[in-house]
Amino acid sequence: MRTKRRSDTQVVCGRRALLDELGISEGGRRAAPERTGYGCGCPDCVAKQWNTQRLEHWICGRLTAAGADEAQVDARVGDIPVDIYWRRGERRGVVEVRSGPLDITAARAHRERLREAGIDDVLWVVPRGYWVPLVPAVGIADFAPAGAEYRIDQGMLTAGESGFAAPVRAGWALREFLEGWVADDIAWGHVDVMNGGWAEMGTWEKHTAAQAAMIERQRNQLRDQRVELAVSRQAVRDKQRLVTRLHHRIERAAAAADAHAITLAGLRSELVAQQRTAAGLRATITRMDRTLDQWQWLTCCAMLLVVAVLAGAMVMR
Repeated sequence: MRTKRRSDTQVVCGRRALLDELGISEGGRRAAPERTGYGCGCPDCVAKQWNTQRLEHWICGRLTAAGADEAQVDARVGDIPVDIYWRRGERRGVVEVRSGPLDITAARAHRERLREAGIDDVLWVVPRGYWVPLVPAVGIADFAPAGAEYRIDQGMLTAGESGFAAPVRAGWALREFLEGWVADDIAWGHVDVMNGGWAEMGTWEKHTAAQAAMIERQRNQLRDQRVELAVSRQAVRDKQRLVTRLHHRIERAAAAADAHAITLAGLRSELVAQQRTAAGLRATITRMDRTLDQWQWLTCCAMLLVVAVLAGAMVMR
């Protein structure tokens, strides 16, 4: 095991910097000294630095004890710095230790770079938080346990009653986890689109079997739904054909009605013409009646005139 040298940078305690930004005094306020390394030198930073370094070296020793052929602290994979690098045969892995919240975007980018460098096994040892299920990580309950008995409080999965892998809160010993990880008995995988976790191969077998059973049920349901859909489509097609026939009947009835309407309109026109002819004939008859009446009066008057003339002639004789 070896430790790499960190670049000399001025580090200020985050807690004190936050208090300074808020304008809150922390008792006897004094200027923070310039220091190099991981922390500013305050008790909190020194304790976190010591706990993190102790955990890194402890993990390195556990990896070696679990069967790793090589394990290094503060190593490099190509030009990528890593906290812990280990190798067993052709298999290579990396462990990253963080004592604070994990940046998911940066962690995924770091994992992608390691994958391009040939490292597929990456483990993040971090505090508990929402970030644990999003990357191959385990959440440690305490970074400074008594007797170096580190316990995993988040990130482990176990098979539930349905067979699917689900998070388990029962504390796993980090020692046992590392032994199973090096022996390839524990692996990380996805339980859904976003979240994942670590589980033993038996758990993954049950999870896979439960997924296969669920897929088979969904396939059967899909097949039944397809049959129902086919039946529904056939019924819809039958109804469409019936509606089409009814439309044709309606169109034929409409055409017949239009023909009848045209015929009726012609008959009405003929009737109107006949009515006009009849009215003209009636008017002619009326005029002829008046003319006959007039001629009858004239005839009567002429006859009376003749009779009067004859009577006058007889009287004159």
